[in-house]
Amino acid sequence: MTDNEYKKIYAKDPGAAQKTLFNEYLSYVYAIVYNKLRSCGSREDMEECVGDVFSAVFISYDRNGCFDGDMKGFIGTIASRTAIQMYRRLVRRSDTVYIEDETTEIADSQQVENITERSDMRSTLLRLINSLGEPDSDIIIQKYYYNMNSNEIAGKHSMSPEAVRMRCSRALKKLRDLLTKEGYDMKEGNI
Repeated sequence: MTDNEYKKIYAKDPGAAQKTLFNEYLSYVYAIVYNKLRSCGSREDMEECVGDVFSAVFISYDRNGCFDGDMKGFIGTIASRTAIQMYRRLVRRSDTVYIEDETTEIADSQQVENITERSDMRSTLLRLINSLGEPDSDIIIQKYYYNMNSNEIAGKHSMSPEAVRMRCSRALKKLRDLLTKEGYDMKEGNI
């Protein structure tokens, strides 16, 4: 939708113009928001962010009244910036522990031991993943840490999705063998 098309609809009925804009760009905005918030936000957070994006677009249009050409770039910029702001809020909020929180308990020795074991396991795992070399270590991290699919990883490494899946499978087998040599009990499905 261009600025002129939107202006014509807006002149007749601002509500209809907003609905039209919303319906046309909802998927686009949601994709941007999802990509920014998928690692830390809930579905409700994403929906709130999408609503904030469209509110900002409508308010900005009412104030300025025009954007030359296609509105997609303008909407994409607002979506990206709003999602980044939401991401920062969510990350900051998740790192904060409030003293008043009744669910917070002082860790007992068993909890401390479990936390230490998990920390050691993570350090070992990261060291062994890095020892796999490129691009295998990147593929494992992108797939299991960043939750990227084979098509996304393939695009970053100039490979086919099938090649990514094959390398990932082989890298997991190597990693399982390395973890076994390190003394970890590796039953099928633990990685």
